[in-house]
Formats: sequence, structure tokens, C-alpha cells
Amino acid sequence: MAKFIVSLVSARQQQTAALLAGAVAFLLLCLLVAGVAKEVAAIAIERESREILQPMIDRKYLVQKAFALLERDATAEPCSPLFLDQMRRISLLPDGLHEFVYVGEAGIACSVTQGRLASPVPLREADATLSGPSGPIEFWAEREMTDLGFAGVVSSIVKGGPFAVLYPKPKDDLPLVSWLQYEWGIEDDRRSFLPRGGVAGIYDSNVGSNVLDLFSLSPAVRGIYCDTPNGGICVATVVPILPLLAKGWPILLAALFLTALAAMGVASQVRAAVARRWSLKSRFLRTLGPDTIQCLYQPIVNLKTGEIEACEVLARWRDVDGSTVFPDCFIPIVEGSHRTFEFTRLVVDRAYRELSQIDTGSTPLYVTFNIFPSDLQEPGLSDVFSDFVADCERFVPVAELVESEAIDVKTMQSRVDMLRASGTKVLIDDFGAGYSNIKNLVDLSVDGVKIDRSFAMAADGTVAARMLDLAVEMVHAAGRTIIVEGIETQERLEKLRRHHPAVDFVQGFHLSRPVDVATFERLRAEAEQRPSRSLAGRAPATAGEEAKVEAFA
Repeated sequence: MAKFIVSLVSARQQQTAALLAGAVAFLLLCLLVAGVAKEVAAIAIERESREILQPMIDRKYLVQKAFALLERDATAEPCSPLFLDQMRRISLLPDGLHEFVYVGEAGIACSVTQGRLASPVPLREADATLSGPSGPIEFWAEREMTDLGFAGVVSSIVKGGPFAVLYPKPKDDLPLVSWLQYEWGIEDDRRSFLPRGGVAGIYDSNVGSNVLDLFSLSPAVRGIYCDTPNGGICVATVVPILPLLAKGWPILLAALFLTALAAMGVASQVRAAVARRWSLKSRFLRTLGPDTIQCLYQPIVNLKTGEIEACEVLARWRDVDGSTVFPDCFIPIVEGSHRTFEFTRLVVDRAYRELSQIDTGSTPLYVTFNIFPSDLQEPGLSDVFSDFVADCERFVPVAELVESEAIDVKTMQSRVDMLRASGTKVLIDDFGAGYSNIKNLVDLSVDGVKIDRSFAMAADGTVAARMLDLAVEMVHAAGRTIIVEGIETQERLEKLRRHHPAVDFVQGFHLSRPVDVATFERLRAEAEQRPSRSLAGRAPATAGEEAKVEAFA
């Protein structure tokens, strides 16, 4: 799962995912276009098929109409002169049907043209039988009419009831469609097909085939259309796809181009959506909670005793792929999303859960937290540290405040008073940088000051180095505890040890990097066991010096 998430977070993998999505979109859009084209083609094929069938349907209608007229008007004794005259009247109608016969039990007994036959002409079994409005309609294809007195004449016979219509084989002059091939004929009630014209074999090849036949050597669109749901006069069609595509290549290229553009748009949207979903900001805001906040603890060392009397809690965030993200990446997100107070609470709660499990020794451990300037406006800020305050025998919470142009000293003082009244100590962080100045130091009733790291590591003789001396003197003059952060070399540590007036506490990578809670507990225990000279190189603090250290408390 982690590898999958990493692939989504990676810009390269996002690009790959976008390309894959684009390819899938292109394929799906091609299938969609093909499906639409198939439906359009099916509509066009059906329309052409209906036009092909229409002449036969018209003839079928005329035959059925003739049978109805014969049933109604030919009422005299079969094959009598009056009966023949009644049939002749119907044969003279301008419908193209002029030869009618009467079929008795023994066969054809008489006809309009030949009158009563000397002997009935028997009919063999019909080639096809269809359901008609008044009963079955039988069909004989291309029978020689010599027995009826028409030597050399071949005619088809359609029989309905006792009457039959004779007509010559129709010419195969149905409309031609350049892009479509067809075969037409009669499909009887038994689903047997009697071909009557067109390209032989199309009906048989279409039976049982898919409408869209793409997996043959000659891909095509196939269909069978009949004038009734149960057969009748039918036409089987086939439209070869390759010749059709070759003929319509401009339309094909335009469709592929538009499909490619649409797929590119989909790929772009997918990449943007994945990037939004799995961007650092989105991942952070979506998963920010007690389980993703991590706390590290940087020891704050008493420069006189060498013991670790405090720690600064530094937050980290565990990304969805399990990696650790540093504050410079997510703090702007916290501030921009106005979730600073929630974030502060999560950090404090996590720190208390972890620190409450360790042995803090006989003296309370000072635990410092960086507070966002905007959090000073929160009325419930003091409640955030309630767990540490309640556990006062083991811990003393300390809030590190950074002055901001958005908050004036009067507002800041009211919040400082609120915090101190609740049992939380207050430090001014980054003193000497930003908005901090000596007037604010005097006006604000804080417990101590953290001197900015830029002064601690300034080269000798520089303005910043001289300002460190001045800052220490000012803080001592104001009666505040001093913490110098950013100690990164032994040389700088020794210089601070010799500094007068004295520096109370030091913090920096030379002493210890931020560590997890287990390592912090071990470092603190080791510091208590080793001689105090190992760090500061001087004897334990005098009673007066111990009183000075108590200013932090």
C-alpha cells in the first residue's frame, strides 16, 4: 500500500498515471465513437434494408388484397363460366396481377386465362409456408406452366385459401447501394430461408453472427431484416468495414483527432485531480490528526550544572507513505488553512502522552512549545496545557511566543497574564530578531527570553556577536532567564560558559539534535549521572547562582 501511495505522490508517477488514464480514455472514447458509429450505421442499414424490402412488401400487399377480393367476389360455382368471369373482373384491376387460378382438392382446376382445365394440375409440396391474415399462405418458386397451357413459361405461385396468383419471376432490379451487399428471400414459419435474389450466401453467413463482426478476416456489420417479427419477406445485409473506412478516411481522421484531444483533456484533468488529491497540502489537511503528528524533543541544558532541565517540543508530521515531513514544509499549510490552534493542541496532547510515560526524576521537567501568534487570540489557549499543569509535580509547560506586527504589546500582555495565571510559563522566542526589542522585554511580564540562534553562532568581532553581549546584559537587567539556542560547536559552548553575565541555559545541535522520547529519557538520565564539569567545565552552581536559575521557575 505504501508503495502505491508513493507512486501517487511522485510527480513522475503522476505523469505516468495521467498518461495511462489518457490511454484508457482514448480507448474508451474510441469504443464510444465506434459504438455511436455502429448505431448510426445500423440505422442507415435498416433504412436501406426497408427500401430494398419495400417493392416485395408492396407486392405482398397486392396479393393479399387480391385474395380478399377473390374471397368476396368470386362466389359462383367454382370454375363455372360465372365464376371465371368474376375472377377475370379482378384480374383486370391495375395492380399487375392478371393470372388467377382456383385450386381444388386435386390441384389447379381452372384459371382466368385457360378456363376450366381438362384435368386438374396437382401441386407438389410448397417451397415455403407463411402465416397470413386469413390462414396460411403457400409459395412455389419458379414452376414451369406447361401443364396450364403456357409452354416455356416459368412462374411463381402464391396460394391463399382456394385461390392462387401466378406471376413471373421478378427481375433482380432492386436498388443498388454501393456500401452495402444484400440477399433477399422468404423466411417461412420453420425459419427456412428461400433465397430470391441478391448476393447468394449472405443470409446463411449472417445467421448466428454478431451484428458487429470485428474478429474475422473481413470485419463487417451484419443484419437480417424482415417485414414481420416471425419471418416473411427478409433481406440479409453485410457492410464491409475496411472499404467503408477507406472511403471515409477524412471523417475517420477527424474522429481520431477529436478523440485524441478529448483523451489529452482527460489525462490533464486526471493528473490535476491526482496532484490535488495527493499534493502535500491535500495530504496534510486530509490526514492531520493525533496519529500523524510526531514529536521530537531537543534537550535544553543548564549551562552551570550540565543537566537537562528542559526540552523544546518540535513537531513532525508522518506522511501517508510513512515518511517524516519537517515543519518548514507543513507550517505554512497550517497557517494558511487557519488550523494553528488545532495543530498546537495536537502537538501538546501528543507530547504529554509520550512524556508522561518516562521517568522525569525528582525535579519537574520544563517542556516548551512554540505558539503561533494567531493562537494568542484563542480564549482556550491556556486550556491546551491543562494536562501538563495538572501534572505539576513532574512537568512545567512553557509557551514560546513570537511577537508579531499583528498583535500589539497590550494584547500580548493580556494573553501572557492569562497563560501565567493558568500555570504555564512564558518565554519570548527569537529575541533580537523580528519584532522583539528591549522596550517589549521590559513591558511584558514574561519568565524568560530565548536569544536568536543568529547571535549565538555569530563570528567574533561582528556586529551580531557584540549584540549577543548586549542582549544578555539587557535580559539580565530585566531579571529574565536566558536561553541561548543554536549552539553548534564546542568552541561556541565554551565561549558562552565564560560569558559574563552568565547564560542560564543552552540548546543546539552540538548538545543534542531533536530526539524521540526514549532517547531523550536516556540522555537526561546520562546527564544526571555524569559530573557537572563534563559540560560546562566548572564547579556546581553556588547558592546565589541557584537562586538565579530559579528565575526560570
